[in-house]
Amino acid sequence: MGKFERAFGHYAELIPDFPGFLDALRRAPPLHLRVNTVKATVADVVRALASQGVAAAPEPWCDVLLRLADGAGPSAGTTLLHALGHVYVQSASSAVAALALDARPGDRVLDLCAAPGSKTSLLAQAMEDRGCLVANEPSPGRLKSLTANLDRMGVTCALVTTYSGQNFPRRTLFDRVLVDAPCSGEGTWRGPEARPQATKPDFRAYLIRQQRGVLSAAYDLVRPGGTVVYSTCTYAPAENEGVVGPFLEETGASAVPLGVGIGGVPGLTEWEDRRFPPGLAHARRLYPHHFDSEGFFVVRLAKP
Repeated sequence: MGKFERAFGHYAELIPDFPGFLDALRRAPPLHLRVNTVKATVADVVRALASQGVAAAPEPWCDVLLRLADGAGPSAGTTLLHALGHVYVQSASSAVAALALDARPGDRVLDLCAAPGSKTSLLAQAMEDRGCLVANEPSPGRLKSLTANLDRMGVTCALVTTYSGQNFPRRTLFDRVLVDAPCSGEGTWRGPEARPQATKPDFRAYLIRQQRGVLSAAYDLVRPGGTVVYSTCTYAPAENEGVVGPFLEETGASAVPLGVGIGGVPGLTEWEDRRFPPGLAHARRLYPHHFDSEGFFVVRLAKP
């Protein structure tokens, strides 16, 4: 039995076309570059890449996200385009989570778990660098990468804070809040170099407490009529629907369509002996054999 069969065998009944899923895990994901329209245009970046012999094509659902031709990616982070902040190396799944928030110029936006800044800088780009974007990162060790990336991408509308997500001050309300929650990271285990490991029950329980706390804080911090996006890079229902389902029942929030033109598998409305609100079908489970990137879960919530 291979490493992926050992790590994910318990999902065989959960994931559609499980053999196809395992086949996709054995291949490294494609590399994507997101064009930073604060500094550059898609056409200019595509031309610059072509001059270096690198073929790139926009994803049909996001014209600023370029998929590089196979074999073109390993040195992307060392190019002049990258150093100047014209592009950001970002997985397609990560971009979905940020795009689902639908941030707009002039909005007041909070990213509760911001480092290293991939989603944060995409939010700033969607806002045309106008409005107020708070990038919160509770881990001091990750602040350097966050601030460096925001500086490199030319983001001026953001300020950085360092509160724990659960304890972010409730002094003001935001139009939109992104929660890319700490998780077991199963969706990142892909490719020949991946080293999947079983998640211990105690650690899973710890993560779930963190996820519930951060999601609750996000809901407190968004204005009535505002939007919260909750995402993880794990397949575990306990960390996804198992967190969001009870939250919807407790608060009266609604799960709504992502508003991003992707496929993906709907969120679960039942799992094992548990039933979840039917609106969770609007969530998306991004599996690598259906959506060729990292594994992700994304749900968009509306506050009444």
